[in-house]
Amino acid sequence: MICAVIVAGGSGSRMKAPMRKQYLNLDGVPIVAHTLMAFDRRSDVDRIILVVPENDLQWCRDDILAPLCLDHDIQLAAGGRRRQDSVFNGLTAVGASGGTVMIHDGVRPFVGLALMNACLDGVKISGGCVPAIPATDTLKQVDANGRIIRTLDRQQIRLAQTPQTFSLDLIRNAHRLARQRGFTGTDDASIAEFAGETVTVVDGDPDNIKITTPEDLSIATVILARWRAQASG
Repeated sequence: MICAVIVAGGSGSRMKAPMRKQYLNLDGVPIVAHTLMAFDRRSDVDRIILVVPENDLQWCRDDILAPLCLDHDIQLAAGGRRRQDSVFNGLTAVGASGGTVMIHDGVRPFVGLALMNACLDGVKISGGCVPAIPATDTLKQVDANGRIIRTLDRQQIRLAQTPQTFSLDLIRNAHRLARQRGFTGTDDASIAEFAGETVTVVDGDPDNIKITTPEDLSIATVILARWRAQASG
């Protein structure tokens, strides 16, 4: 079984918009709807769980999901206080044991089939796999006063993306352990690492941006136009 947990439970404060960033329009369609359509194109995905703020559940059914013509029946789950809690709720909603789960940010609408394929192939190596892109800027480690401590070797640095892909049982057990021990991770890979699991990396996609600011939304408009131009030949 392959399932996808799409996490769209955030508030989007950095977007400075009147609504949550995942619901903002990208060429007339909510950002999260673009993301759902990307996963809906895969016939090998058995289940798609969309995690949204609890107060938005009915609104999402009526205003996000109902207008879409999707092949999959999208299951909604209530998010939590932190992203980590939202992912855990999504993993719990999957219910079944065994199989593979792709955990993806709802505001990364440009997740292509090739990237998903790379993650699904990579997860077979160790049970955990994340897409990532190389760091291109010079990286400085600084102290609390903004003073440079040292320059990091960017050859060993990767910028993690999603979908972070795992054996379902592995990542669910890792999340349970993190909750039991009070560990907070910055992403699901860090939670798997905390649990002692090995996570491998595959090449990410520079187009697979996370839309969190107004500038990101402008960039997303350009990417979408380019993707559509390429698709039309």
